[in-house]
Amino acid sequence: MTPMTDVLQRSLHASAAAHPLLAGVAVFCANDLLFVLLLALAAVAWQGRARVTWGFAARALLSGVVAALLTLALKGVIVDVRPYVAEGYLPLAHAASDNGFPSDHTLVAALLAGWAWWIHPRALPVFVAGTVAVLLGRLAIGAHHTLDVLGSLLYALLGLAAGTLWRPAGTWTARTVLPAKR
Repeated sequence: MTPMTDVLQRSLHASAAAHPLLAGVAVFCANDLLFVLLLALAAVAWQGRARVTWGFAARALLSGVVAALLTLALKGVIVDVRPYVAEGYLPLAHAASDNGFPSDHTLVAALLAGWAWWIHPRALPVFVAGTVAVLLGRLAIGAHHTLDVLGSLLYALLGLAAGTLWRPAGTWTARTVLPAKR
């Protein structure tokens, strides 16, 4: 296989592979930070539970479905062998050996950022920083090329755009999902 010319991915991977501390940070960002972001979204949702309505839930579901359908529809069209497979090295953490496009981790992190923004706009910078850290971690461990993570961002943005534009009608949309503050 001919290795891709992906300067960003190669630089991040080379730095992480050369320094154990950077490798640990890359592995955390690539694999574990997503769970931290999920817990952070739960905290944002609990804090802003008056905004977590059934309408919000429907819009979040729609955005996730749109992003997932784009992923499924185009996964077979855009084939990108993972960097560690294409270039013949071991990834710094477990990574599947299937088609690397798109990055599921980056897709989910970006969706979480959008949902946090819908609940509490001031939370967006923290979630964007987390999404960028996940994205860079996926590149650094050798699981994805830059194309894979950028494609994921695009799919998440399209899903979030669909959820932002759609306003479900009915009184059910205003009811809160979580219990009210006391």
